[in-house]
Amino acid sequence: MDWNEATISLVVTGLIFTLLQIWWIGALLRRNRRRRAAEPLSSSEFRKELERIFRS
Repeated sequence: MDWNEATISLVVTGLIFTLLQIWWIGALLRRNRRRRAAEPLSSSEFRKELERIFRS
């Protein structure tokens, strides 16, 4: 396999794009997790959380 400059450039660009996508998706997930944590839990969700905490 012959790695010329164009191929290396394309691979590097693809890797950078992939890393940016992973970072962006992670940022969205963290933001959504913070938003969900700010919302009050329903009574059934609260009960499930208490059971989960006390089981640990």
